[in-house]
Amino acid sequence: MKNATVTPNLLTFDIEGFVESSHDSMHVPEKYVSEQLEAEEIEINTLEILSVLAESNQKATFFILGRIARDMPRLVKQIADDGHEIGCHSFHHRRLFQFQEREVRQFLSDAKRYLEDSSGKPVIGFRAPDFSIGKQNLWVFDVLRDLSFRYDSSVVSTSLHDVYGIPGFPSAPFVLPNGLIEIPISTVKVFGLGLPVGGGGYLRLYPLFLTEFLLTLTNRKGIPGVVYLHPFEMAKRVRRIDEMSRLRRFRTYVGLPSAKRKLMELIERYHFIPMNDYVQERFATGTGA
Repeated sequence: MKNATVTPNLLTFDIEGFVESSHDSMHVPEKYVSEQLEAEEIEINTLEILSVLAESNQKATFFILGRIARDMPRLVKQIADDGHEIGCHSFHHRRLFQFQEREVRQFLSDAKRYLEDSSGKPVIGFRAPDFSIGKQNLWVFDVLRDLSFRYDSSVVSTSLHDVYGIPGFPSAPFVLPNGLIEIPISTVKVFGLGLPVGGGGYLRLYPLFLTEFLLTLTNRKGIPGVVYLHPFEMAKRVRRIDEMSRLRRFRTYVGLPSAKRKLMELIERYHFIPMNDYVQERFATGTGA
């Protein structure tokens, strides 16, 4: 039974290949790089996501790489035809703070065009690969506004991660000074620190009761919880990179067998909507969260 709450939660998926998402985190030996294997993995795992959502009659937001829309347009169209929102996840899975403004502008413009062409629908939402909007590249918000995006969901209000996070950033959705809506990744304050909750490794590593407890705390404040997963976390097709460090293997592979089950239980117990529905309902009159 779903928790009774007037605050909806936001269900999202970041659609990318497992190997291509690892290049900025580690050196990936050439033997693991295969466009064919990556395409098969993305399709098999994404179709599993669509199957789970169809069984639950649940809609979600899919943040998809532009290069996937270019190379696998039928998959993007199927996601859109199933009634899900198509969002942008940049063109390639590369951390944005490594690039200059003109390069990022080109990535996002190209990705948006391919995604809209393949889906037949406008793309208004964005999420940066590895949540790579930080203090050093806040100018990305203006690029998004210039390219007619309506909202972003890239910032994590935390200092606990070694790659991403802006400590002290608001944890509730709000309107930025330039008019762009920011929907931060969910965090809960614990001893003054922002503890991420609800997605990826956090969903896999936390026991389900802890995720539910933190989501409920978030909802009681009137804030939507943001849940996100990746195709490989459906565990239908998972690549193994033996050269990973022990820490990275732990962060990457532990909890994979339980991720789909946890997702299904969250869908059963909580009210979820796509991000564009939340934006239309909550910000229709220009008011904040």
